[in-house]
Formats: sequence, structure tokens, C-alpha cells
Amino acid sequence: MHELLRLAGYFAAHQIRNLRNLSDGEILFPMHGYEDADGHQGMICFVGEFDRDVLATNEQGAQRGVLLVDGYVTLEAGKFDALIVEAVEYGPDQASLTIAVPYHPPASPGGFAVHRPRFFKLSGVDRAGLSEAFFAGVDTHPEAAEVWNAHRDDSV
Repeated sequence: MHELLRLAGYFAAHQIRNLRNLSDGEILFPMHGYEDADGHQGMICFVGEFDRDVLATNEQGAQRGVLLVDGYVTLEAGKFDALIVEAVEYGPDQASLTIAVPYHPPASPGGFAVHRPRFFKLSGVDRAGLSEAFFAGVDTHPEAAEVWNAHRDDSV
């Protein structure tokens, strides 16, 4: 389960770095990241239409996979832009969850900010250690972790 959260953190950091570099009006392309049983990773960036069932079909025969899309999340503090991460562990230890990483876009008043992740729709996942495993994954992407940490705002 922690490997799934680390994978999600790695690819979330990658997309947060991409978000930081977007100009006003540009869009973040959806991304599918995956990892096989030997730890080899791959990713597919989607331009235009894409199959939302990419995790269900698991065409790469992966051990775990994530789908990252730009969206929104409603929290007690209001509605936020958010990087939405759907994560799946395949095989006998099946698990899944959705992670929302709220953010303020670069063009917003106050500039780019990344807020703490929220974990939803847990199936076969224990809540203990979710944030730690997720941020361990963020830290495995040094350039992206630098962007994340420079714009981290845990006030939301």
C-alpha cells in the first residue's frame, strides 16, 4: 500500500511542477503513471480525449497505477482547483483511493500555492501513514519536490 502512495506522490509532484510552469489559459494534460512488480515506471500523457477507464483496463499489466487530472474539490474553506489523483493497486492486495491536492493557480491573486493532500474513497487502504508515504513519493522527484516545497501552504 505504501508503494501505491509513493507512486501517487511522485507523479503528483511531477504534475504540480507542470502546473507551476503553465501560463494563464494553458491546460494541464491528464497523465497516467504506472509501475510494474520490479519497480519500473512509465507514464502516458494524454492530449485531447482519453479513456477514463485506463486504470480499469491496466493495458500495461502494471502492479499499480495512477491517473492524474486537473479538477476541483470542495472543502470546508470553499471550492478549490485541485490535482485529482486516482490510484489503484492491482493483484491479490487490491486497493484504491482518490487523492485531491488543492492549489491556487499561478495567475491567481497571491500566486501559486499547493495545499495539503486530502484522501478520499479508500478501499483496502489503511489511513495510517498515508501522508508520510505520499510525501516520500514527492521527495523521490527532486526537481518537482523543490517546486512543491517552495509553494507549499498548509493553511487550507
